[in-house]
Amino acid sequence: MKTNFTIALLWICCLTACQSKDTLIFQDEHEICFDKFYVDAMYPGTESADSTLVSFFFFADNVLELPAELKVNLSGFKLMSDLEFGLRVVEEETTALPDEYMIDEKYIFHANAMSEDSIQYQDVIRVVMRRSERMKTLEKGVRLVVELVPNDRIQLGQVERIRAKIIATTVQTQPVWWTSEVENELLGVYSQKKYKLFLENVDRNAEFNGDLIKNSPDQAIKKALEFKKWLSEQEPAIREDDGSLMVVNV
Repeated sequence: MKTNFTIALLWICCLTACQSKDTLIFQDEHEICFDKFYVDAMYPGTESADSTLVSFFFFADNVLELPAELKVNLSGFKLMSDLEFGLRVVEEETTALPDEYMIDEKYIFHANAMSEDSIQYQDVIRVVMRRSERMKTLEKGVRLVVELVPNDRIQLGQVERIRAKIIATTVQTQPVWWTSEVENELLGVYSQKKYKLFLENVDRNAEFNGDLIKNSPDQAIKKALEFKKWLSEQEPAIREDDGSLMVVNV
């Protein structure tokens, strides 16, 4: 009887230890993966593939580099010191040229990347994307696919999240809110050149969108009128890429 009681007591102690806050999940090694799914989750998962967009369109032409921020998750026992890991370029899935990105030799997952009330570790790493002339001709931009590289201290986690896809572009397709109504009554025919000038000289915080048009139409009209005034003051007059005068219809 005493033996059975001792065994039961030991079992309870083991369960209690496994539930301590020092343990995130029940495994002896650390596993790393990106927060976003590179491909759709396998059954029974429902998560969809996602990518990270870096757009130079919203920045001045002299901004030549922008960071792509990638969230990285880590599972395992409480991290007591920083962990190093690497990235490699997945050449067969990458369209970006070597001079259009910059990857560090190593990355750090910081030991303090978890708050007291968190249930998992999460850190952020940055991959630098570089503007290139050819991006102006590529409507879908360039694609960089990177994969986590394990080592003797850190292993790969969920297979659908061991890679990350980064899209870098200087092109901005027509926003969904730039409807025929916006074209006829506010900003006129859409062009990338017009939209960029509008952002740089009037709508510097990119506040003009579907919500503004619907909920604050007076503010939308005000911004359109401000842009029309700005255009009228330019010498020589600003023209579209096809040579026609740039006009605002408000």
